[in-house]
Parts: sequence; C-alpha cells; structure tokens
Amino acid sequence: MKVIRSNNHHILIPPLIIGIIITFLGCSGNKEIQSKGETPTRERAAVSRERFSFNYQGPPPTTFSEAPVLANRVAVGELPPVEYRLPEEPLVVPTIERIGEYGGTWRRGFTGLDTNNIDRIIHDHLIYFDLDGYTLMPHIAKGWDISEDGTTFTFYLRKGMKWSDGASFTADDFIFAFEEVTMNKKINPSLPAYATVEGQVFKCEKLDEMTIRYTFHKPNYVFIENVGGLFVGGQFSRGGTVPLYAPRHYLMQFLPKYTPIEELKNRAKIEGDRSWVALFRRMASPHKNRDLPVIGPWKMVTPLTSEIYSLDRNPYYFAVDPEGNQLPYIDKIVMLLFEDIEVFNTRAIAGEVDMQHRHILIDKVPLLKRGEDKGDHRLLLWPNLGGSDAIIYVNQTWKGDLEIEKWLRSRAFRIALSLAIDREQINELIFLGMGKPRAFLPFPNNPYYPGHEYEKKYAVRNLEQANKILNTLGLNKKDSDGYRLRTDNRRRLNITISVKNQSFIKFDDIAELLVNNWKDVGLNIRLRIEGETLYGVRAANNEHHLSMGIAGGSENPWTFPIMTIPILGDAFAPLISSWYETNGEKGVAPSGNLKRLVEIYEEGNSLPKTMRTELGKELWRIHSENLYVIGTVGQSPAINGIVVVKNNFRNVPDVAPNSATLQTPGIARPEQFFFDSIRSN
Repeated sequence: MKVIRSNNHHILIPPLIIGIIITFLGCSGNKEIQSKGETPTRERAAVSRERFSFNYQGPPPTTFSEAPVLANRVAVGELPPVEYRLPEEPLVVPTIERIGEYGGTWRRGFTGLDTNNIDRIIHDHLIYFDLDGYTLMPHIAKGWDISEDGTTFTFYLRKGMKWSDGASFTADDFIFAFEEVTMNKKINPSLPAYATVEGQVFKCEKLDEMTIRYTFHKPNYVFIENVGGLFVGGQFSRGGTVPLYAPRHYLMQFLPKYTPIEELKNRAKIEGDRSWVALFRRMASPHKNRDLPVIGPWKMVTPLTSEIYSLDRNPYYFAVDPEGNQLPYIDKIVMLLFEDIEVFNTRAIAGEVDMQHRHILIDKVPLLKRGEDKGDHRLLLWPNLGGSDAIIYVNQTWKGDLEIEKWLRSRAFRIALSLAIDREQINELIFLGMGKPRAFLPFPNNPYYPGHEYEKKYAVRNLEQANKILNTLGLNKKDSDGYRLRTDNRRRLNITISVKNQSFIKFDDIAELLVNNWKDVGLNIRLRIEGETLYGVRAANNEHHLSMGIAGGSENPWTFPIMTIPILGDAFAPLISSWYETNGEKGVAPSGNLKRLVEIYEEGNSLPKTMRTELGKELWRIHSENLYVIGTVGQSPAINGIVVVKNNFRNVPDVAPNSATLQTPGIARPEQFFFDSIRSN
C-alpha cells in the first residue's frame, strides 16, 4: 500500500501552466488587452511564483481565531468556541498575498438555475487539486491510500470535523450516501459512472469512524482523479442526489426506511412536491434547502430559485490560515439574478461586482480594460485549458432522415465542413485576436498532445478542396441560389446548427459566421437559436444535427470525458451515451472508431496516469482524423477566464488553471479571498 499525503508531495507546476503564465503575463502581443500593471511589491510578486502551492508545509497552528460575527455568537452562547468547532487537524490553507481580514459581502451575478456559478466557489471535494492544476492534495480527507493494483482506495477523515449544524462528520455519512441515496433506484434510476467498472458497482466500507474504503473488482486508477475533480465532487457539484457523502442525521427523515411512506407523501403534497422522491431531492439540494447541513465554506440562506441567491459563512468550516484564523474570511456571498448577459456585463464594467469569472464576455475586454480606473477593478486573464473554446458537435447518432444521417456520419463530409471554416475571421471578430485558430486537440504541452502535425489538420480554410470533396461525394448539383441538392430527391440539402441564446461565448455570432462560411461551398446550414432549457432537452433527445459548445475540461479525457468520449452527456453521440449510461438497456451500441474511443477510456481507467500517455495520443488522433467534434479557435480566456476583480478584493492569483474539472475559481481557494480595508478606504 502506498500512502499519499500532502507533505509528501513535491509541487512543480507542469510546463503547460508555466507556458500559460508566460503567454498571458509577459509575452502577449496584444498590448491593448494586457492586465493593468501594478507597482511591484513583495506580496504581489508572490502571486505569480511558479511554485506557489496550497500544500502547507509549516508547523500547524496551535491557537485559533474566528470572524467577529462568530465571536459575537459565541459570546451569547449560540455557538461553542472556535477550537471546539474545528477538527483536531484542520486543513491549513496558505494565502496567496497575505493573511486576510474578516468581513464583507462578495457581490456576484448568476443566470437562473446556473448551479455551477456557486459550485465552483464551494469546492467541497473529498480531496482536491493544488494550484498547479495537476497535483492532488488533502482537503476534506487528510490523506489516502491506493493499493498497488489500483482497486482499493482508502480515505482518512479529520477527527472532530463537523457539519454546518455542528453534527459530527464521520464515515457513516459516506455509507449513508452510498447505500441509502446513490443506490436508491427511485432517487437514482441509473448509477453514476464513477461508482462502476464494467457495470459492477464498487464496494463501500466503513473501517472505523474516520476511515472509508472503496474497492473495485478491477483496477480503476482514475477514480482518485475523479474524486478530486468535477466528476465526483461534493454536495454542491453533485446536487445532493449522487453524493460521495451526505448528512445522514438530517436526510434520513426524508426516506421511507426511516419515516412512514404516507407521512412523506403527505408532506410532499403540502409542500408542493410531486412525490416523496421529489421531496427528498429538494431537501438534499444545497441550492434549494437552507436547512440542509453542508461542509463547504459558505452555506445557502436564500435559494437558487430566488432573484437573490445568497450564502453565509459556515461556522464549522474545517480550514484555517497559517496563523490559525478560521476560514473563510468573507462573511457573505450575494448573487443577483440577471436575465440578460449584456446587462450584467454593463454592471461589471461599472464596478458593481467584486469578483466575477463567469459570464464576463470576451468582447467586453477592451471596455473593461479602459474602465479599470473608473470601475476601480483589475482585469485578469485565465486561459481555458480545453482544446478549443468553441467546438462544433456533429451528431453521429441523429435519426429521422436517411439523407441527413448519411452526411453527418460521413468523414469526408465532416472534413469539407471543417475546411470551409474561416477560423482567422472568427478569432479576430469574436475572440479579438486573443485565441489561436486550431483543430480540436489539447495544448502542445499536454501529455496527450498527438503531435504538431495535427494542430492545423483540416483546420485551415481551403474552399477549393472543400468543394472538390463535396462534388466527389455526389453533392455536385445546385439550385438557382447556389445551394447543393440532396442526392435522393434533388431538393435543397438543409442541415441545422443549434446554439444556446446566452452562454459564455456568443455562439450565435460565431454560428452566423459559420453559416456564411458554409454558404461559400454551397451548403445551406440553418441557424437555430435555443434557450438553455430547450437546447438541453433537444440535445438529450438526439434532435440536433450540428450544435456548439465549449471544451473546458477536455484536456483530460479520463476526468471529464463529455467532449471526447461518447459515454456521458449528449454531445456528439447521444444515443451511444445513453447506451453506456444504461448498460445497454437503451440507446445504440458504438462501433468502429466510436467504439475504440470507449475502449480507450476504459483501458485508461485501469492504468496509472503515467501509463495513459499513448492511449491519450491515440484518442486525439482519432478525433483529429474523424472530426466528430470540429474545433475553431482555442487557447483564449473566453470561457470563465475573463476575471474582473475589485482592487480591494485580494488573494486572487494573477493566473490560475482554468478548467471545468478543476472547478475554477475554486482551485484558487476562495475561502482565503478577502476585502482589504485600507484599499476600501
């Protein structure tokens, strides 16, 4: 057995992250959009050190302090003293600039039911990634063991750790989450992928009050990475219904095993829930139930369904800074609902948010830059680690018209689509020249990068070659408007590209450019703009021909396979994903290269990270050659990476790895963010 502990790690930021720092802090060719420089200080210099780590190496604090609002509650007997609210071995979180100050309300914005907005700040993972975006380190668990064969994972909890209501946090909460929630078929008709290998569920054991063990029947090395990332996550990122842990003492009252079913049905009816299952799901949601005990640094007090979504500090949060001050520093988070992203960006430009990384549009960068003084903010750029910032999914399982099916599944047709795209135009008009026209593949320093020859493969505009391919395929007849005709009935070939009406990037603007690009080769691709809910429904129902998305997280196919492996979600092969998720009960089985992608994923799961390199390269070669997903422009900060920060809002790194898997900005440890009272005055 190999014991992994934070104090055994030698932190070294991989070349990928160093390259990003060099590009965006020192060598950007676009001076117009560089972050405004500050007078160098010892504190600010520390922010960009290549070796900054949240893996604390100093002596543990022996005395503890707390926020004044909590000290007041202690004084009147509402709370026990801070030393009794912390575990025996609290997590020590180093600060990026300096020890912070208590107090303040962090103002942000959110769009409707966008749970990710706060999930990424709470980051209530069992273990988590360091700021390098690569190294796993303790978080809720103080350490872990992995068996040599990659089948057994043992986690050691923090003795004395408590839920936000003061109840003990123990291995029983993991057993309850697994046996009573995750495995309950009424609550979860299908099992989460992280809990199974080849359809067989892991074994979950309580070794003692502070030790939990998961055992797979076959090697599943990637499990440890998934526990640290989005794929498994905590209460917030999993929505409370497929958790790794859950508050047994609270949630058991909403299960028929512990409360008569009729009583639950009556309560559900009174509270407006369709069934006891709907009641449980709502009560288990940290976004909807203010009474639900949580583990993260802040706890919801007004629900996501309100116009103001707010959270207060968790008085039992298990982390402190190096001087023993209980975190978080900030008292409250308040997010205001906005229906229009343009309106919200106007507010951000005017300085009405304290720190926002989500929903800030790339076309607002010049205004944000010019308005730094007036808005009293600074602009940070955190490039997305995914392969492309705007990708086109070509649905390989769409059904309903044999002619359209034929072309969507034709490799040559997809190559023609890609060759017709003017990526340089998209980069200049949409990404302000901040990105790089390229195919859909990871950064060059990624261990799975297939080679420089794939960087622009089928990703440089060539109308002559695109036209030649389409003519050779038999699409050589055109109508009076110059559009190509179907091969079955000689009517116009109509294909649709669907995009969301509000997203991180203006997909509708990109799609309009694409429609014109494809018109240049005689293809009539019609744009359909859909609301987020409708888009999600149609995607899940396999109704999209072409659609667009973002590729954040795709840099590691094993921890975030949505964009690259047809096993999860509804991107480029929804029916194959359904087949995989239901263990063959629904959907369509993969074949050919799509089957090979699934095999690569499963083979990689059974290998340590260091042994997956060749499989990863093969995966990206398959994508590069077959274009199930067509890349446009990448390596920009457009996706969650344009960060607006008030000048008095401190301990925010100049650059942080930006990825869905890493739950950015959670990887920057928002609990150590604070308001500087001197700058505020």
